[in-house]
Amino acid sequence: MNVLNRTGSRTMMQLMTLLSSVTISVALVGCGGGGSSNAPAVGPPFQVGTTNHDANLPPEPTLPTDDQVCAKLEARNNLVTRPDGALPPESDPSVPGVGVAVDPVKVNPDQARIQAALDACGTAVNAEVGTAIGDADAAATAVQVAAAVPNKNIAGASGEELAKPKYRATKFAVRLVVNGSGPGNAFISGPLTLPSGVTLWIDKGVTLVASRDVIAYSPNKAGPYCGNTAVSATRAGSSSNCLPLIGGDFLVNSAVVGDGSIDSRGYAEIVTTNKSYPIMKVDLTCSNTYVAYASGLQAADGTSCDNGGTVVDSKSSVRNMTWWDLAYLGNLVENGTTGTASQSNFRMMVFNYAKNLTLYRVLLNNSANFHMVPSGIDGLTVWGVKLQTPSLAAFANPAGNGNPLYTGATFNSDNVKNTDAFDPGSASRAVSSKLTTGSTTTSARAISFDGYLKNVVFAFNYVSTGDDDIVLKGSNNPSPSGSGLPGVDGDRDARSDRKWGIIIAHNHIYWGHGISIGSETNAGVRNVHVYDNSFDDSEEGLRIKSDYARGGEVSNIYYDNICIRNATNALLYTPYYSTRPLPSAGPLIPNFHDIYLNNVSIQGKTGVKLQGFAANTGGFNNPAYPLVMTLNNVVTDSPASVEVISSDANLTLNGVNLPIFASTDRRIVVNGAATQALNPANVLDCSKAFVDFPSPTSPFGTTWPPVQ
Repeated sequence: MNVLNRTGSRTMMQLMTLLSSVTISVALVGCGGGGSSNAPAVGPPFQVGTTNHDANLPPEPTLPTDDQVCAKLEARNNLVTRPDGALPPESDPSVPGVGVAVDPVKVNPDQARIQAALDACGTAVNAEVGTAIGDADAAATAVQVAAAVPNKNIAGASGEELAKPKYRATKFAVRLVVNGSGPGNAFISGPLTLPSGVTLWIDKGVTLVASRDVIAYSPNKAGPYCGNTAVSATRAGSSSNCLPLIGGDFLVNSAVVGDGSIDSRGYAEIVTTNKSYPIMKVDLTCSNTYVAYASGLQAADGTSCDNGGTVVDSKSSVRNMTWWDLAYLGNLVENGTTGTASQSNFRMMVFNYAKNLTLYRVLLNNSANFHMVPSGIDGLTVWGVKLQTPSLAAFANPAGNGNPLYTGATFNSDNVKNTDAFDPGSASRAVSSKLTTGSTTTSARAISFDGYLKNVVFAFNYVSTGDDDIVLKGSNNPSPSGSGLPGVDGDRDARSDRKWGIIIAHNHIYWGHGISIGSETNAGVRNVHVYDNSFDDSEEGLRIKSDYARGGEVSNIYYDNICIRNATNALLYTPYYSTRPLPSAGPLIPNFHDIYLNNVSIQGKTGVKLQGFAANTGGFNNPAYPLVMTLNNVVTDSPASVEVISSDANLTLNGVNLPIFASTDRRIVVNGAATQALNPANVLDCSKAFVDFPSPTSPFGTTWPPVQ
């Protein structure tokens, strides 16, 4: 079998070691030598979805203890969620048809007290361990400078070193709890800053709900402005115009944990506590212009909007847009027409530069934009998290009509746009910065961050959303100029408590675009291990995407023991993701090679796209970069129901029944041969791979489990 390791020679023994280490009873199935298409199984097939311990992973995170809590905040008794997870409209009302909040205190009652508790905890953490962290960083930096390691950024103390107990404070958690004397179980908050060393603990039964007040996310009268699809006639909106619900930069040992939930309410009507702030209406008019708002004025009715709307109609009585209305309008309507639109919606979580950032067990719902965007993180752990967008709360509406988009369509997997679940990536450069110890304070000493994404674990999560589920983005390269090092590399500084540096394992994926790499691949992505994952009704399963406006090299990507059911595209590998304008210097060429699929079961009608980069694409005199991929025991239960699009590919097949054939015209070279004479049951056991989403607020409810 022709499969490679990091240095070019991954062996059968290494594959067997990988599979056997995942669970007690694992066997490599159907890996016969000599290109055999129907080799006998060695032991029972691996059973996806049953692993509860994995020696390849670091230890599971834990919740704080009561003794480690800096502050405990109780929910207010006037904020009580319904069984579907929604807050009733009287919780934070607005004037009907106007969208101005009736009471500023009600629309954002908890931001100040939560932030005050986080700030106090951050100050205490810094007082206890700030000096130790600074000393460790200075010592490590001195050693690195003296060693003069070529092509290596100055990273300071590693995340592995700073994970030791001596760098963690005695008390470090702010705990949100249900009211002890009444029914209160929710907090409404605007943007929060997570300090270094602090854990936000959302307790069982508690929901942290995002404020609907656009002013909270766009506090500056001069901009940038949030809640639009454009900020001028030629400039698109951007999520960077909005503060995130939870943000944090320059952190060590920070976390968001608990068995409660966060609901960003992307489905909710946007309101404002400043009636002059421009709001777009569902009839596409706007209430004011940003030019007038910045000057404290009201634009005359009929004035052209500058937020993506048509004209000012200050007397319009129709409802305001929701965040998801803006996303649909900007991405699928305006951007498709003009190419210059995108929503300015707030993200749920944004973190830049951290060592040891953890998300554990919490339920995330209904982000207005991406749910979690961590960039330049050494030690990112997302474990046991449930993320579902849209949740049952999104379908609640006082009119009883399913809370549709402004178009009248109800929410589905295709119209809740840009609600990516997890988008980790590399940062643009190495930095030395003081730690964030509170919303307005920093540490006395700076520490170093090299900007790479490394030591990443996504494990035991349940993810369903309207866009990418888990996607690695190599958009930035913090390496020294000319080093050629990728921005995302699983082999970079891999820690001793895990087998590999980037692991995506034991996850259940539902709606969304599956486990992806790209489309930002220009800085490179390599050495990624994806295994024991299931995909049920996802738009895509396994995907690598880029285009020649971005380019980049993606290599040494290993997929093992994957179950895919009823996906639109089970496998999608393409360098033609978009036709974005090329950079001024000319096209950037995507190059996907050394991609390995081993033990993949595909069920139901689906598509497969296997494309490399053709020579002279777009008329440019560029060489070909074929997709180089090995498929071992990649089997569908209905070979006649799979449609394969392929071109410019060098493919090695063993135990494959997909309709993949060599072609001179399409420049496809095949080593081995596909055959329909395969029994899927001999390859992989998917009988326990597909389970209902484990939340009472799932709009899909529960079904009978599969017959065992």
